[in-house]
Amino acid sequence: MKTKKVTFLSLMVAYSLVLYIIETYIPNPLIAIFPGAKLGLSNIITLVSLLILGVRDTFIILTVRIILSSIFAGPMSYLLFSIGGAYLSLICMYLCNKIKNLSIIGVSIVGAIGHNIGQLLVASMIVQNINMIGYLPFMLIASLVTGIFVGLVSKYCYLKMTKISIRLLTKNNNF
Repeated sequence: MKTKKVTFLSLMVAYSLVLYIIETYIPNPLIAIFPGAKLGLSNIITLVSLLILGVRDTFIILTVRIILSSIFAGPMSYLLFSIGGAYLSLICMYLCNKIKNLSIIGVSIVGAIGHNIGQLLVASMIVQNINMIGYLPFMLIASLVTGIFVGLVSKYCYLKMTKISIRLLTKNNNF
């Protein structure tokens, strides 16, 4: 990889980690209704990366972020939940992004749904009880809210970051 691209990918990982850490300090006012639900701020970087860089580079960014955030988070279960949710979310967003006329917000909502399904599947495997899927209707409500939020922010960031990435990743600039 070229130095500029590695630098850009590293910046995306760093942004994602900063958003992840910030999110740990945001209290969940709906903890009684949606325990464990979060805004998914680092998913903003995942979605923007997918749109700008494609699935391969986004997979790299996501993998590094999952490993590093799991180190910060603590228990091994965080790593498993992150893998299950993040990779299924990326696959869903990649496939949905191929659909014409589906907005960034729509792709984000599908990604949030995929993330929650992935986490529930991991939880079902950990506790060895498929009944964990019964929690899905509640998680779908949370997915809708967080997906809209992440999609709106991603839409704004995508417009700004596209300009930056073009300047950074082109061969003919003197950076």
